[in-house]
Amino acid sequence: MKNLVWLASYPRSGNTWFRLFLSSILSGNSRMDLNQMEVGLLSNSRRMFDELAGISSSELANDEINNLKPVVYQLLSCESADQLYLKAHERFFLNSDGFPLFPPAYSYGCVYIIRNPLDVAVSNAHFFSKSVDEVIAIMNNPGYSLNASIDCLYPLLEEWLGDWSGHATSWLNSGIRVHIIRYEDMISFPVETFSKALKFLNLTFSEEQVRDAIAETSFETMKKSEGQLGFKEKIQSCDAFFWHGKAGGWRTFLTELQIKKIIGDHHEVMERFGYLEPGLK
Repeated sequence: MKNLVWLASYPRSGNTWFRLFLSSILSGNSRMDLNQMEVGLLSNSRRMFDELAGISSSELANDEINNLKPVVYQLLSCESADQLYLKAHERFFLNSDGFPLFPPAYSYGCVYIIRNPLDVAVSNAHFFSKSVDEVIAIMNNPGYSLNASIDCLYPLLEEWLGDWSGHATSWLNSGIRVHIIRYEDMISFPVETFSKALKFLNLTFSEEQVRDAIAETSFETMKKSEGQLGFKEKIQSCDAFFWHGKAGGWRTFLTELQIKKIIGDHHEVMERFGYLEPGLK
């Protein structure tokens, strides 16, 4: 059954916002609890992997885990008659056994959320407490992995991100149906952008319901909620998950050399998605 929906993105691109919106509209809740999302499955959950694989991931090498992931996702699909939504920061690739990590045979589709890499660099630097230059290097590193843990005690499994451009193109060329959402359009044209995503997911809601869910999960509302209740997805080194939330903030934070470096690294994909303004080309 094709019931797995991958909510994929490079980190700090709007994935959490989209999951919050989807959770709000699916649950019909007037008050959105940050820590009780309807759309709460994480594709790299160590606990989920261990339970479905029937073996402790701490006993396996990362390559062995990746070879088992497609089986785990197949089991997850077969155990549910409902459409399942899974957050994924991992790029699409074939494991060492030659199978897609995210099995197309069980995948309804992918909603891929993309954000201007100039803003992605700034947001990741804040979130992971790294310098902007460190993050720029990471975003151009084809071998970069997130959540790497030598002792295997981290609650999330390692995810291979690779470089920012390669991450986006890997999903576009995956063979899975993909619907692209630009973070900037979520801000500028929220009703239209979220409505198109719902149509892709074969979900029918009124415009009023869409507007209500957008209002309920606005950046200001979620930032206030995090301040009052905390947010379990915030890492310890970061002071707040919901930090800036605007498009174009890079103009304030990046130097001319940093801007040129990011554009030089990712020119082709930036141009493809409309991120090369006339003055930047």
